[in-house]
Amino acid sequence: MFSTLNTMSILHTRITGRGRRTVVLLGALGSGVDMWTGVQNRLSVPGPGTDSVPGARVIAVDHRGHGSHGGHGGSVLPDGTQDAPVTIADLAGDVTETLDRLGLDGGSDATRIDLVGLSIGGAIAQHLAGSPDASHRVRTLTLMCTAPSFGSPETWTAKATAVRAGGLATLQDLGEDTVQRWLTPGYLADHPATAASIVAMIAGTSPEGYAQCCEALSSFNGTDLLGQVTVPTLTVAGASDPTCPPETLKAMSEAVAGNGVSDGVVRHEVIEPGAHLLPVQQAQRVADLLQEFWGP
Repeated sequence: MFSTLNTMSILHTRITGRGRRTVVLLGALGSGVDMWTGVQNRLSVPGPGTDSVPGARVIAVDHRGHGSHGGHGGSVLPDGTQDAPVTIADLAGDVTETLDRLGLDGGSDATRIDLVGLSIGGAIAQHLAGSPDASHRVRTLTLMCTAPSFGSPETWTAKATAVRAGGLATLQDLGEDTVQRWLTPGYLADHPATAASIVAMIAGTSPEGYAQCCEALSSFNGTDLLGQVTVPTLTVAGASDPTCPPETLKAMSEAVAGNGVSDGVVRHEVIEPGAHLLPVQQAQRVADLLQEFWGP
């Protein structure tokens, strides 16, 4: 569960598999580790046959105030007040401290990670892979349904204010609206129980945790970070994602390729049908793409 150390978070994780490769999965605003269940199942277990893809050690992570963190509200000062708006750098610090507790400090190849980030998780992944003080931890980077910035700061600060004021009722409304953009209409029609579980996942997020992540998105600009990424990078877009469309991910891929990363280790893929929450709608395809990109 959640604990604090020097006002930073030790995040909740779900760890499966025992392979030599360590994969870290960072999800969307309002999500929990359950959004990765289908992908995590597939990555954790070796395939059949002697030439199969080996299984991995897979760590799905909840952001502060999300998933199994619900109700804890994230990182605050000892007197219960927040010293400044939360940033993506703060959320990345939560992840690095959690990785340190798991023995994944990046000091050797065995302690480096294959990092996968979706949406706000992709923003955190950009920070980790593009920052001089954290990039040594990352072996490969996958940016999925994300962006180098996420609209106007005012939109996010207004959403943070609304969630703090309205609490769980506002999160319920947000969940019912968000699921319409996260999944394609056909999938929504054929999977009503899945849609309902996603609404419940968002509605079950800590209002303060959700609001802090909104604040982090309001000030995020990853353009300079992308210019510092030098590890093998895969970008993945949903063909019908209205939030982070394929052209945004394509531009991110081109930005990383311009850093001098050698040919063959920067790839861009579009999944169709698919919207924003590809690990739910297209779990098998996402897992296949990741395993193809990583290699044996």
